[in-house]
Amino acid sequence: MPQNKEEKVLQWAVEAGLLKRLKRTGWWCSGIKDPESVADHSHRMSLLAFSIAAEEGADPFRAAALGVFHDLPETRIGDAHAVVKRYWKDLAADEDRARVEQNATLPEGRGRRLIEALGREWAAGKSPEARSARDADYLECAVQSLEYLWQEKTVAREWMDSNIKRLRTKTGKRLGEALRRLFETGRWEDFRTWWKAIYKR
Repeated sequence: MPQNKEEKVLQWAVEAGLLKRLKRTGWWCSGIKDPESVADHSHRMSLLAFSIAAEEGADPFRAAALGVFHDLPETRIGDAHAVVKRYWKDLAADEDRARVEQNATLPEGRGRRLIEALGREWAAGKSPEARSARDADYLECAVQSLEYLWQEKTVAREWMDSNIKRLRTKTGKRLGEALRRLFETGRWEDFRTWWKAIYKR
């Protein structure tokens, strides 16, 4: 058991590290042999949250922070795909409980209070930053689906469409429609070799 403030933070960090090994289960259901981890998803989602929030006039730093922390309870309850959620009595309540218990392992102080506030803001989903981050959550999944299409012919199109339909902010919708156009015109394949532009300098 942690003996002091520093050890509490380190133990919390070790628990958070589970997200690097926890695979996103929805992709397994779709036939992806080696799906991304929750941490992989959260990283790019945070970048998109920053970008969307900046365009929407919200605080991009707070939106990115929401992205970083939003899936942290999954270290305790796992990553539940859509079918599992159908049979889960109250997933939101269980996520909140996990979040509260997880945060309680941190030492008292400003850091803990900020993390707790981010958890509440994410769960409520009402602030401009939370709306931007939620759009980023769906948009990241849509982008990932098309990246998997490069690897394996799966249900990528359905994943892209269903996540684009969930977008709510103007910026999120614009990005979703741009992604759909890239895919439908065949230009998405050009993004596969994004690195070529670097070597043309």
